[in-house]
Amino acid sequence: MTDHTDTAYDDQSVVRTIDHLIQTAVSKGASDIHLEPKTTGLRVRLRLDGILQDYQIIDARIMQQVLSRIKVLAHINIAEKRTPQDGKFIVHLPALDRSVDLRISTFPTLFGEKIVIRILDRAAHMIELERLGFLPHILAQFRQLIERPHGFILVTGPTGSGKTTTLYSVLSTLNNAHENILTLEDPVEYHLDGVTQGQINPEAGFTFEGGMRALLRQDPDILMVGEIRDKQTAQIAIEAALTGHLVLSTLHTNDAPSAYMRLIDMGIEPFLINASLTGVVAQRLVRKICTHCRQQVEPSHEQTLLMKRAGMNEGQAIYAGAGCASCDNSGEKGRLGVFEFLKTTPALKELIGIQPKYDAICTQAIADGMQTLLQDAIAKVADGSISVNQLVQIL
Repeated sequence: MTDHTDTAYDDQSVVRTIDHLIQTAVSKGASDIHLEPKTTGLRVRLRLDGILQDYQIIDARIMQQVLSRIKVLAHINIAEKRTPQDGKFIVHLPALDRSVDLRISTFPTLFGEKIVIRILDRAAHMIELERLGFLPHILAQFRQLIERPHGFILVTGPTGSGKTTTLYSVLSTLNNAHENILTLEDPVEYHLDGVTQGQINPEAGFTFEGGMRALLRQDPDILMVGEIRDKQTAQIAIEAALTGHLVLSTLHTNDAPSAYMRLIDMGIEPFLINASLTGVVAQRLVRKICTHCRQQVEPSHEQTLLMKRAGMNEGQAIYAGAGCASCDNSGEKGRLGVFEFLKTTPALKELIGIQPKYDAICTQAIADGMQTLLQDAIAKVADGSISVNQLVQIL
């Protein structure tokens, strides 16, 4: 852990501390900054490539000033410390020549308010579709679906699996002067030039359901809905797809076949699913081996067991990072998507029509050529993109 403790305690030092912290976090590619009050000072951690790492301890004597300054910037009531609050602000970073959006969340704790700063850096998160991690043949099939003029495509996975990044990459790919692209999000995470983005506001009566109906009156070609949360939103999305629009959205399921079951459980009629849902992408994010220090290694006993459990071939070459300055000696740098792509086929439609069980959908999907999350991960282990240890997240 590196200690960057301040020794000056005037207002300017507080400003410099915050500015330096934000600039460092953005330059390192952190997604979040955690500020946790302790008796010894303000513990600062950065979430890098999905993992929290200690960064510094800010002196206890300016701890409260730092927290208050962040609340002021985010237009949060500094006098209220007993209840959680939310805010946001934009900061310009001259050294990096860009601005980033920061979302602030406070939470009362035993030693004071903990603050988490979510960094929404468009420059870091606008990734081309080709760079997300799709294997070439999967990307080709996925492109065929998104280039259709109508249909319903779902991206599924747990929170933090990169679903929004995938959707934004799709929208960027499709974005041109001839398409009217609209989104309904909660919240809007990154601004896309040329795309009309709406943010729901339930307090003002602007809900997903009402917003979806309003979007359909805006002469759309392509619609992106942040999340299918209930039967009403699902029905409107399906209605849009059936009336000649391309609709993109997300769903919280563990894999692609589960998306069909979730829609059925929501009460959507199977014939509507068959008529609208063209494909599902399930995904996870895994850490990439650092390309600067990657080398072939011999598997440990535990890794050998893991490879056997995953069904990998004996003698399969595996790789890992030795650790270098580029990856802070971790051996891993950056993240990569692991994907499962399920295209709705005639055989699958016939199965959905009789409201099947999950296992039956999986069996049919694999028979139709679906590559599972595990198979995709194994392919990325084999080509040296990820280490064997990353298979744990998929298994």
